Amino acid sequence: MTLEYLELMEDVKKTQENEVQGTSSPRRKLVESYKSNTRRYDDGSIEIAPQEKGEPSQKDVKKVGRSKRYATTGKNPLTCIELKCPENVPDKAAFFHKELAKLTKDMEIEEPQMPEGEFLLNEDNVKVRFAAKEHKVVAWLTFEAKGLIDVRRELYNLTSKIDKCFVINEASVCQQK
Repeated sequence: MTLEYLELMEDVKKTQENEVQGTSSPRRKLVESYKSNTRRYDDGSIEIAPQEKGEPSQKDVKKVGRSKRYATTGKNPLTCIELKCPENVPDKAAFFHKELAKLTKDMEIEEPQMPEGEFLLNEDNVKVRFAAKEHKVVAWLTFEAKGLIDVRRELYNLTSKIDKCFVINEASVCQQK
């Protein structure tokens, strides 16, 4: 072994020891710090300090196997779904799909409210409404999710209809100032 190789290996060992000890290089500067004990540095690294008081409080915990759904408390309460899959499952996507269906079968999803205005396009699977007062165009797409290719094709077809709708109604949507 050459002397250069040995010096290189010593440098590698020192950097590995520094990483294990948690020390950082002196050139690394803090870019952003978040309330959730997360810090982002200029070299692209992210440091997360563990929470001191344990897990956040969870309400209405519903469990299915290892997976669970719960609502959090606090300033911005959220509905969280944690899906965990065993290693020996051959089709993980199908497993997650079934677990998600079990956890969300009792949830009611509210339909979004369309703003007041004129319909530019009003079909069963795509609705486009223009609200002149709010200066908004709202589009609502509905399609069946059968497979990835079918979803992409359906999404392309629906967005093409929306594009045609804008071309036809360009005068009313894009008013001259």
